[in-house]
Amino acid sequence: MTLNIKFSGVNYNEEGKILNEQKLCQAINLFVEVLLEGTEFVHREINQDVFKHISREQADLLKILKVKGPTSPGSLAMYQNVHKSAISNRLKKLLEKGLVQWDDCPAKSDRRSKLINITPSGEHILEELDSAIFNALKPLIDDIDEEHLHSIIEIFTILKSKFKGGDSAE
Repeated sequence: MTLNIKFSGVNYNEEGKILNEQKLCQAINLFVEVLLEGTEFVHREINQDVFKHISREQADLLKILKVKGPTSPGSLAMYQNVHKSAISNRLKKLLEKGLVQWDDCPAKSDRRSKLINITPSGEHILEELDSAIFNALKPLIDDIDEEHLHSIIEIFTILKSKFKGGDSAE
């Protein structure tokens, strides 16, 4: 998949150096491709035993809750890019399995406002999933030298910070 991003000139980085927009387009296209191909690879390579009790979509929902903390069903629908009814169905199944629970929303005065949170059982399922993901990706990354591994970590740290609206120097 290649994005059709048109470039018309140059950008400048923080030190005033010129960044060619064609290079930025290439970086963005690679980022998108790595996300898509990486997701497909992991789903294909993961030990299917991890998904004995929950679907991949339910596992993704648990991962969102682990990263984001207690979250509203509406936000979960946005994160998974699905209708709220799909989230309701997933949450119902996860609630029945004891992998998530409802928490009162302290920020809202409306007592009906609730957030969904992961339970210790849900965290245990995620530990199994994380281990399976690590085992699937390890052979791909094992032979990367220390310098390149450090660069990957640095780049992902910068991107994560920027996605959260923070300073890229963190």
